[in-house]
Amino acid sequence: MLINASLKLDIIEGMNKKTYVLHAEDHDRNIFDSKYVYPVVSRRAGGLSLGVNLNTNNACNWQCIYCEIPNLTRGGPEPIKVELLKDELNLWIDQIINSNFLKENTPPGTTFADIALSGNGEPTAAPEFLDVLEIIIASLKEYKLIDKIPVRLITNGSFISKKKECLKVFNRYHGEVWFKIDAADEGSIKLINQVNLDPNSMINKLKTCAEACQTVIQTCLLKINHQVPTNDFLKKYSSLIKPYEKLIKKIDLYSLARPSLQNNQAITIERLSLDELNNIKNILQKHLTIKIDVFP
Repeated sequence: MLINASLKLDIIEGMNKKTYVLHAEDHDRNIFDSKYVYPVVSRRAGGLSLGVNLNTNNACNWQCIYCEIPNLTRGGPEPIKVELLKDELNLWIDQIINSNFLKENTPPGTTFADIALSGNGEPTAAPEFLDVLEIIIASLKEYKLIDKIPVRLITNGSFISKKKECLKVFNRYHGEVWFKIDAADEGSIKLINQVNLDPNSMINKLKTCAEACQTVIQTCLLKINHQVPTNDFLKKYSSLIKPYEKLIKKIDLYSLARPSLQNNQAITIERLSLDELNNIKNILQKHLTIKIDVFP
């Protein structure tokens, strides 16, 4: 693989200046000197996740109260420099598999877990999304990783109905979509995700996604104003998902790993403990047969 020599020098110099060991409590996209591609240690991926950030302007159509992105604004991504992204991606893959990066910059035993389209906003809002996905697939093929390293999309699902060609690519190469559902009624969605959204519209988009490729529901649970999610909240959540659970691979339940950087002056949000998350899992599994994983 031919790698841009100047870019490689810039990023390697950035690595050499920083002896920082990545960990799950810090997902700073700017530790190393690259614009679009960044490594993080991910609880849910189970190792090193190579993130692809299509929203470098910190813009999203949602504004979740737990979001860790600084200076988040409403909107979509800026035009993407696709060739630069491609060069960065190839450089990072090369560093991960052909250097001591994992040994020197991650906790002991960390392995290369996935490539994730995520970042500082909703990635599917980018007009270049399919182009970027095809670049990722081509790079994995070039490095003979296509059957070893999955590609994942972390999405709020807003534009999924317009991305059916992309979903076909995920299905063809055994990728996954991690689909965000934090609540199941309009009031809670408005509070947590800061959007006006009909739950039926959200679940229809989930159905579209899950019928096309492997899909995992991602649910961030919080204490809001010192209150854990109520039984009524959980009943609405399980009732919304129940008709579609056979389409879904599993549900991931998790809570805050890093502080929110949103202006939530009117409310307080806190991390749920592992015991509290497991208690919620047990309540949900009285109504759902789908596998549920918990990430503290």
